[in-house]
Amino acid sequence: MSGSPEFSRRFAVAKLPAEGMEFRVAATEAERRALCRRFSLAGLEHLAAVGRITPEPGGIYRLEGRLQAEVTQTCVVTLAPVAASIDAAILRRFGSGVEDEWTDVADSSVEVVLAADGEAFVEPMVEDAIDAGEVVAEQLALELDPFPRAVGVEFRGYPDAPENDHRDAENDREAGSPFKALKALKNKLPDGS
Repeated sequence: MSGSPEFSRRFAVAKLPAEGMEFRVAATEAERRALCRRFSLAGLEHLAAVGRITPEPGGIYRLEGRLQAEVTQTCVVTLAPVAASIDAAILRRFGSGVEDEWTDVADSSVEVVLAADGEAFVEPMVEDAIDAGEVVAEQLALELDPFPRAVGVEFRGYPDAPENDHRDAENDREAGSPFKALKALKNKLPDGS
């Protein structure tokens, strides 16, 4: 992503009360259109989140909340619109002294291992602020169906793909192979030849 985020709601941690603060964010129509372009969506009719940012010991801040969205994706088989409702939990932790794990990776062939446990992973803050809007946008991207399909549509693979050779043989057996049909016709002939 280049430039500023399409959906930005920054909260400066210096202004957070000791008990934390609740937040409520909703994307405007222009922000939703920009997110549609970013995530290749056919439509984003609604995107909002509620949550709380709470300070933790050691300069760590916990953002916990819930996002709700109404999205329209494109069916990967028929290209028909596929509407979906998303209701998902959000949990991120940020630290003021945390380094970005990508800043020292100059060589793209270097393997980078990230912590799998969301609770343990602490993200760096930018300018001592947490961008709840960008967090919501990132979580939305994680919740999207990577292969949306219209109701009743099933992708059976490419007909000429090697992995489908066995599937074609199974279908031939189920439907009756052409040779089986020819043998049946031959048997119907009066002389059987």
